[in-house]
Amino acid sequence: MFSGSVNSGEKSFPTRQKRKNKNTRFRRNAHGFAKKGIFGRGTQIDEEQFSYFVNILDAMKNGFESVEDKVTMANNVLAQTKDQEVRLSSNQIVCKVLESLLGFVEAERLESYFQAFAENFRPLCSDSFASHILQKLVEIAFLRFVDGESPDVSDHSANKKSKLDSEQFTDEFYNRNNSFSEDHKKNCANFVLKTSKFLLNNLEDFVWDSCANHIMRTCVLSLVGIYEPKKAFSQSKMVDIDNRKIYSGMPSEWHETCKEFARRLQMWPQFPDLPYQEHSSALIGTICIALKVLDKKMLKLFGNQLLLQAFLKHEKEDNDESKDAQLSNVLYGEKEQEGTLKDASKAPKVFQHQSSVRLLETLLVVAGPKLSSQIYITLFAGRVYILAEKSLTNFSVQKLLHHIREKEDFESVFEELKENIENLLKIGHTGVVKALTAACLRLQTKQAQMITALQNALHVPPSTGVAKEKSKFFFLCLLKLKPYEIVKDDKSSFVHLHGSMIIQDLLQFNKPIFIVNCIIESPPEQLVGCFTTPNGSYIAEAFLQSKFIGEKSREKLIRLLEGFYVELAISKHGSHVLEMCFAKAQDNHKIVIVKELAEKANMVKGSQSGRVVYSKLRVDTYRSSVNQWKNSLQQKQSKAQQIFKGLIDE
Repeated sequence: MFSGSVNSGEKSFPTRQKRKNKNTRFRRNAHGFAKKGIFGRGTQIDEEQFSYFVNILDAMKNGFESVEDKVTMANNVLAQTKDQEVRLSSNQIVCKVLESLLGFVEAERLESYFQAFAENFRPLCSDSFASHILQKLVEIAFLRFVDGESPDVSDHSANKKSKLDSEQFTDEFYNRNNSFSEDHKKNCANFVLKTSKFLLNNLEDFVWDSCANHIMRTCVLSLVGIYEPKKAFSQSKMVDIDNRKIYSGMPSEWHETCKEFARRLQMWPQFPDLPYQEHSSALIGTICIALKVLDKKMLKLFGNQLLLQAFLKHEKEDNDESKDAQLSNVLYGEKEQEGTLKDASKAPKVFQHQSSVRLLETLLVVAGPKLSSQIYITLFAGRVYILAEKSLTNFSVQKLLHHIREKEDFESVFEELKENIENLLKIGHTGVVKALTAACLRLQTKQAQMITALQNALHVPPSTGVAKEKSKFFFLCLLKLKPYEIVKDDKSSFVHLHGSMIIQDLLQFNKPIFIVNCIIESPPEQLVGCFTTPNGSYIAEAFLQSKFIGEKSREKLIRLLEGFYVELAISKHGSHVLEMCFAKAQDNHKIVIVKELAEKANMVKGSQSGRVVYSKLRVDTYRSSVNQWKNSLQQKQSKAQQIFKGLIDE
């Protein structure tokens, strides 16, 4: 029976190493259990069926030469499951195969799954394996229904370079770039709505079900036009807000169904307890994200109810005062901090459970200005530092800083944190300091005070005279986020990720002269060591591109690196810095850069990045004829000016 051909090419496409290792381990374990007569968990299948689907997995491992090959394989495989869709979907091995191929099948075969699953919604929603197939069916049905629609918001990762030959093997690319009949689109829309209404009508049964909850969240997002690609082996329980696309033109019935999810949950007597359970909390977070797209007024009401009825609850309301005291001590420490929190035992319950903390972070991201301000005043005001120093809640403080809207609120947060930056660095919560700096930049306030606070935290306070030499270490201290006493003897090229990001923000401040001088006065050897690291190269980019840094300062930095251009060129990250220096340099210094590279041409061409720079800067032309190189440079600049002028005229 299972004799369908396996079509696969030998060309493989790059995947994440973690995913590759897990897939390999999965197949190895499957073969091992098969020797014991166990052909995958879930529904039992015979040995012939097992061998067929394992062979499909092995073939898929090698990738496909073309999308047509994957489409052919998908149709062949699904043809083998005819009249057995539900039974086979409940097997672990078959589920893994179907989940990968469902997005590439022809309309007739996909609709056969719609029909089979629609007749068995209740058991399949709670099935450990078939529930994944149902979730995938909803995703594919949504993508085919919105075929041809342009997304309103692209995911943030769209700016990253990605190969088209890899993208075309994704469900989204295939289903949005292939035409389907109007009848098929209508059937897809009906399936999404039918699945959503079934889950809505059985909300009480499925909110706490780990399998059905994921399907419900996919439905809620689909109803408002949000598509979030599923991440293989993702550990996250919440919606990835930065990895989604929003499509317009969803039917009004879809919108009303989505709102009904929120309305029904709001009427539940258990609503105040929903944030404190993993799956129900994730569902509420998904609804908040959907309401931001659908109805901001309703989001505000929904958020207010969460804030007042759920987040402000206290453990003592659960008649467990001993547990309340224990959790409060864990969160706030046994000793009360004067002027920060008068009664630690009255700590809101939201800060004592991971699920509710994650929901709070989601609400901070989607909340409007008024709701965001209410959240700050009721939950964070007066206890920001205490929350920032705890591992469970410091990310909530970071989210608050990233999305706080009102300057007055931020200034209050700043006053709470500025004297405690050193302690935050000591305990490793550098993300809070980075978020504080970014907020100063975004809101254009407290910038000078932020620089002073960082200087004090790193033991390089602003000073004059002999102590002025100490303050020059400010840049190097920020690079490593270590105090002066440690950095003065540290000759390593280590660059802290958050330290690099803080420096980049400082360079974008309205008056970055102090950090600029610290960089220019640093030893060139240390600068080169910094710029050739992944984190450090972005500092050079921020320096050269900041609109608040003058041409003279840029020229000083470029001249400071003289004698090290070859070292930058042969480094993967340093070569990028050298290209930016060349682009920003005056013509007379561009000659200096190319001359240095030409003198050590063999060394430059000895590395891959060096060969790229050698070609881009036309060092060969310079070695042959300096005048010809100058003429080509002038022609290139003239052409660029003409293009720029044409853009302005338009």
